[in-house]
Amino acid sequence: MFSRPSTKTSWPDIINLLSEIVVFNQYNFKDFLKKLLEISNEVIPVDSCLVYFYDKDSKELSLIASKKPHEKAIGNITIRQGEGITGWVAEHKKTVAIYKNAYSDSRFKFFKELPEDKYEAFLSVPILDSEGVVGVMNFQNKKPYDFSEEQVIVIEAICKIISSVFAKTLVDKKINALEEKLEERKIVEKAKGILMKAKNISENDAFKIMRSEAMNKRKSMKEIAEAILLVWQ
Repeated sequence: MFSRPSTKTSWPDIINLLSEIVVFNQYNFKDFLKKLLEISNEVIPVDSCLVYFYDKDSKELSLIASKKPHEKAIGNITIRQGEGITGWVAEHKKTVAIYKNAYSDSRFKFFKELPEDKYEAFLSVPILDSEGVVGVMNFQNKKPYDFSEEQVIVIEAICKIISSVFAKTLVDKKINALEEKLEERKIVEKAKGILMKAKNISENDAFKIMRSEAMNKRKSMKEIAEAILLVWQ
């Protein structure tokens, strides 16, 4: 027998939950995800809820939040578009609901880091904005669970509401990465100039020395450059 969906969440409750999501997107992303998991669990009280972030450039999904503590898995599990049920949902932009034997589905892929992959029930919902997929939410239950039409509709509505937050986070992430890259380049160039002057060598030779040090010490070019600046300035 499968579990019947909880009926404790009424439509007024659902409206309140949705309003909380709208208000909470003003906070930092980590706290926002925590609140998202809490609210989603009110709608679908299952054993596990996972949130994946989709990078349109790499076409990969990264695990960014979990109802259960998966500290080592957060940020370290990536799924390619089209890979597993989650990747299929991202590729086809469609919800998948399986009430039992999810691990037997032809699209399923097992991750040993996630015990939830041995669970029976599986609901996977795409987080979509106007340009496409920005994430995926998964709900899993140890025992068979019949996800109701109402529950699926509410979660899909929540995913639509939060899509703008995910999209903004992706833009911020790219901007931060670009800023970090530019800052690293400035530091490397400055350190290279110091080496050229101190050792009376060419720019190419200075770069080779820094690159060799980075490889030998298994450090980034930025770390080597910062060490040079610390010693020679």
